[in-house]
Amino acid sequence: MDNRVRTELEDGAFPLPVTPFGSPDEVLHYYGALFITICLRYLNLRVESIVNDSGGYAPKSPSVIEMIHTLSGEPSKQGTDWLKSRDLPPLARCEQMIALFSEHIRLRTQKTRDEAPEASESILYLDALQKRFSLSALELHVLIAAVLIQFDERYAHAWQYASGASRDEMPLAGFLLSLFDFVSEDPAEHHKCFLPQSPLVRYGLVSLRQNPSWGAYTPTIYASLVVPKGIVAYLLGETSAYIPDACSIASKVDVSNFPRSENEEHIYRRMKHDAYQIALLGYSGIGREHALVRSAQFMGQPVVCMSFNKLSKIALQSQANARELIADVIRETLIRNAVLWVDCQDISSETQGWLDLHADTIHGLFENETDLRLCVRLQRQTALSRKLFGELTEILFSSPGREEQPALWFDALHPILGEAAARQVSEIMSEGYCLSLTEIQDTIEKTLARFNTSETASVLTSDNLTDTLNRTRGHKLDGLATLRSTSLYLRDIVLSEETRKVLDDILNYARYSEKVMRDWGFAKYNLSGAGLSVLLSGVPGTGKTLTALVLAHELGRALYVVDLSRVVDKYIGETEKKLSQIFDEAESSQAMLLFDEADSLFAKRTDVKSSNDRYANLGVNYLLQRLEAYRGVSILTTNFSGGLDEALARRIQFKIEFPMPDALQRTELWRRLIPKNAPCDKDIDLEAIAEHFEMSGGHIKNAIFRASINAAATQSTITHDMLWDAAVHEYRSMGHIICENYGNEEIL
Repeated sequence: MDNRVRTELEDGAFPLPVTPFGSPDEVLHYYGALFITICLRYLNLRVESIVNDSGGYAPKSPSVIEMIHTLSGEPSKQGTDWLKSRDLPPLARCEQMIALFSEHIRLRTQKTRDEAPEASESILYLDALQKRFSLSALELHVLIAAVLIQFDERYAHAWQYASGASRDEMPLAGFLLSLFDFVSEDPAEHHKCFLPQSPLVRYGLVSLRQNPSWGAYTPTIYASLVVPKGIVAYLLGETSAYIPDACSIASKVDVSNFPRSENEEHIYRRMKHDAYQIALLGYSGIGREHALVRSAQFMGQPVVCMSFNKLSKIALQSQANARELIADVIRETLIRNAVLWVDCQDISSETQGWLDLHADTIHGLFENETDLRLCVRLQRQTALSRKLFGELTEILFSSPGREEQPALWFDALHPILGEAAARQVSEIMSEGYCLSLTEIQDTIEKTLARFNTSETASVLTSDNLTDTLNRTRGHKLDGLATLRSTSLYLRDIVLSEETRKVLDDILNYARYSEKVMRDWGFAKYNLSGAGLSVLLSGVPGTGKTLTALVLAHELGRALYVVDLSRVVDKYIGETEKKLSQIFDEAESSQAMLLFDEADSLFAKRTDVKSSNDRYANLGVNYLLQRLEAYRGVSILTTNFSGGLDEALARRIQFKIEFPMPDALQRTELWRRLIPKNAPCDKDIDLEAIAEHFEMSGGHIKNAIFRASINAAATQSTITHDMLWDAAVHEYRSMGHIICENYGNEEIL
């Protein structure tokens, strides 16, 4: 006991001025002095329970004297002699000391609030804890006692002596209730202290452990009491010393220019309420956590991040109690006056099974916690999420708008590249994907990691960044679609002026439809969204697939060619399931989809004459609905547009027919498809070849490659005759009959 406090108590007054507390540790030690005094009071009142019939110290051996005393209420001679022999202060003195200590703590606490209001927040943690969890005086005393026993050996010895416990035992709930019988005269309050809905148990401020002898039937009075390490650390002022294993504290971020987006504005408005339970809906990587952290930090609130995948793994490995784990997280969140960010998206099948098993328990904890600020990360609310949290208020996250992209890219690139280079790259990158700041930063990190060089300026080019995006997005499409790309632009391919104009319109639609929909108010007239569907039809080799690749390159997007052999399934419902996966992943990753030979998927619906016809029609119906609802760019190619379902027509914004190229276009194709580095004779007459052989670009490319192989094999240049012979061979492969008269072919 502090010498100054001892003097004050012995004099029965407070001769020294009452000063503010200087630290959380000092507060606990004053409560510790009070605790020892209460233990002395307990010894006076319960002395018969700790002495045997001969007057010796035997707290664990019930005696006849104890039973007689319990019935009569009169002190025994053995008990009185034992107290005198230990020179213990009498009961009246103990109660006077308890009153003096309690009053001194109250006065110093008030002094701390009045004279050091700012410092009090980092000193009076007990005070804050009582208010935060609405603890009664009895509950607070029980908690403090349990903390002191775990915190300091001196106080552990005091309860061990009073209770007769050994050094390796934990305090029993019944003993602590007996110790503080003077705090409340209402017996019901003592019974409620450790009920499941009491603040101590509900928030995991204490944990009741079973007695090995009783097991699951352990009565409350024989349950051992343990205080989580986080509470002990908190009351000592070490607020950052403990965080549950499945959690982390979000790092601080820049909150200048807040709110930066409509998403942040929505979160901020919701956060103005004292408590809320909301779901932030959207696809992975869209920037929900970053927007939440910025909003919370702007409000002066930290964010506790919890992963259900990590939590379930800890629970399954350690066989931990689900209620205690969740209560631990909720308690630490409330203690920090924080926001709880729960990741409930992309959970594993093992985690889902664990959540299903404990859904009722988890739901009860969240449902009854009306003061909790809860944000849940979901793609959409599901049956499982409703079982866990109930119906949450939704905030739907969409990708940042096109107009926000230059600023987001510039913010991420400026510290690395400098202002001029960052602005140049930002302007180019903002024309492609619409990304969140988190996705942009991740793309930059992955690009730097790919090249592993200190020359960041040469690495962080628009081409490299776009290539990284194309490589890393849409990974869930693997096995169902193939990533394809080209380095060609629209100016590099041979097209008619009419076709080129339509393609320019398609690019403008893809770039500016979002602006027209959202900013100009057209969204309310277009329920299907701002998706874009394009149909390219024509005979094989006319450039349909190449045009799709060029459109993707112009837009800076990845293009996935759907593998129809893996999508179409003979089992009912499997085709729809795979198509759903394709559309969902393509939409979230903003990739473009190419359905090559689309007539195999979008064939005309037939009259229902059998169950096969009915299920085939259902598949087409589903596909048409998903295509209409799809918010990305989808391109369909077909050799014969007449074989497509009629309902497809109104869902297609642009249709382009690719005819066979005329003689001028064929000449241009022959010229462009011969690489500049290829060695060619000067007397090649491309006009004559183009005029003589009516072929599409694909066949012309094959003929040029065949001639080039022959030239390389004979170690010569590419000659007119080589190109002519290659054209003849390709023309025959197309099914044409050619009569040859040395040097003069007649096409029949």
